[in-house]
Amino acid sequence: MTLMEMLIKEGYPKEEFFHHYSDLYIFATPMTQRVVNQWCKDNGYHRDLFVSTFHDQQTGKLMYDVAFQYDPFWQGKRI
Repeated sequence: MTLMEMLIKEGYPKEEFFHHYSDLYIFATPMTQRVVNQWCKDNGYHRDLFVSTFHDQQTGKLMYDVAFQYDPFWQGKRI
């Protein structure tokens, strides 16, 4: 299951998915922290390699930048 699928399953609002190319931007909340940590654990990923944080310029809220996890970017692409 992709990170976006896991977040949707947990109730993360689809309209709060943002991105830059393949990088996924989501608001940092206790729920997203739990899901991101579980996704890393499930896939054997070291969190520091894939996840960084920044403050959204419009809201000032903390966000996660998760490398390569914006699913629509990858649809139709051949790797």
